Amino acid sequence: MDFNQYKWNISFQAQNQINEIEILKKVFEKLPLPEPEIQIIRKRFFLNSAVSSAQVENIPSTIQSPRREGKNLELAYKWIYANHDLPELSVDIIKNLHFRAMTGLSGSAGQFRNEPWGVFNEGGTEIHHAPLHTLLPQLVKQLSSYINNLNDHPVIKSTVSQFIFEKIHPFADGNGRTGRLISFYLLHKSSYDFGGLVSIEKYINKNRGLYYQALEPSHNCSLFIDFFLDAIISQANQTLEELKNPLPDTYKSKLLPRRRELLETIKDHPECSFDFLHRRFMNLNPVSLHRDLKYLREQNLIDKLGSTQAVVYVAKSDIL
Repeated sequence: MDFNQYKWNISFQAQNQINEIEILKKVFEKLPLPEPEIQIIRKRFFLNSAVSSAQVENIPSTIQSPRREGKNLELAYKWIYANHDLPELSVDIIKNLHFRAMTGLSGSAGQFRNEPWGVFNEGGTEIHHAPLHTLLPQLVKQLSSYINNLNDHPVIKSTVSQFIFEKIHPFADGNGRTGRLISFYLLHKSSYDFGGLVSIEKYINKNRGLYYQALEPSHNCSLFIDFFLDAIISQANQTLEELKNPLPDTYKSKLLPRRRELLETIKDHPECSFDFLHRRFMNLNPVSLHRDLKYLREQNLIDKLGSTQAVVYVAKSDIL
């Protein structure tokens, strides 16, 4: 496989988008947010990215019921972000990311496929014949070296890595999820992940048709780069817009960080059951969680709907 066959063109518009990303990066680096609030937003990012990445592949993982696929991805994103001195991309890193995405879901998690493979569309027509399985160890090693030595902008490197990885298709299942993890890995390594506050996967899930269309060309990455730049800018601006409309200071001053996070979770995920909230706050004693929910109700910040097993919690409309 000749990696030099992969081409892309940075159009005038794309260059302007890269310049805009540079500005957005500086804006995020100077956000006047207290650390507890950043931690809350980041936790929401991990969950949204994980669930969205699973849903891209039609896996019915949801915020309330993330399933194993979503839970695996959430932990994988957290693992990447927790490491501040990431090594360069390698075969071991790629296998590790696949293992984290597919553990408990596949008996070959972290292992390359051992048979020929094709990628088919919904009509059952093969749209891509992946390289022979015997070539995979060398191809993934070459991919790592190729990406590590690219002199392009870090966002372009991240995008190209995902594009070519998808063409190699080294695993029997989970290639899409792993490709998106690789992309985030490189963005975080180069400090272009916007502090873990921007979910590109959420944009991908909303625009699945365009996403798969951009991945279709055999060797031309240009369309996928355009899509990826749009995704970053759109989601970064959406996050900034959400940050412009925080809860009033009177609410902030009343709430401890844990209760603020609980309120933000209920705001983001309407009609939360107690079980769902308990899964999100595993380290919190159920009695304490009930106490926190009662406090939020007393402060007129949330409502309790239903009774007994059907109880759900919703944020008041005037703070949404």
